[in-house]
Amino acid sequence: MNKLLATALVWTLMCGAAAAANTAPASDASIREMLELTNSRQMLDSVKTQMTSMMNTTMQNATRGQTITAERQAILDRMAAKLSAAVTDMLNWDDLLPMYLRTYRGAFTQDEIDGAIKFYKSPAGKAYIKKMPVVMQSVMQEMPQFIKPVQEKMAAIQRESLQELKDLKDKEDAEKK
Repeated sequence: MNKLLATALVWTLMCGAAAAANTAPASDASIREMLELTNSRQMLDSVKTQMTSMMNTTMQNATRGQTITAERQAILDRMAAKLSAAVTDMLNWDDLLPMYLRTYRGAFTQDEIDGAIKFYKSPAGKAYIKKMPVVMQSVMQEMPQFIKPVQEKMAAIQRESLQELKDLKDKEDAEKK
């Protein structure tokens, strides 16, 4: 009887603790706090800078070995400025914040955001936040080397498929004659 009572008591306490967990969607204030702690705005600014740099590098690589006249360079410079402006417009913090709030609110409970905030305020969390930009920059620097073989493979597949389409068209044209 005592074991049954003890088991019932433990079960009741466990259920009560589970029910006490805050499974409500996270509040905008707590999400904003977490975004602030993780330097999300600064990371977004860093992404903009990295994307602009990658676009400029891609343009330089595309024109490497070519003689570029001043007139053509002016066109390329205007294109680079327009692309950079498009990236800046697309990655505008004030425009993205409502999306962040909506997405985080839909994905995380208040308890989960509170736990993340607690982590980001801890020494380990602060170290994570401090080192993450360096990690992301290293990943971005290595990405072109990672992507190049895939791009080459995709280009080969595209050439092969275009040749197949051309061959099929030639065959169909020959059959019509």
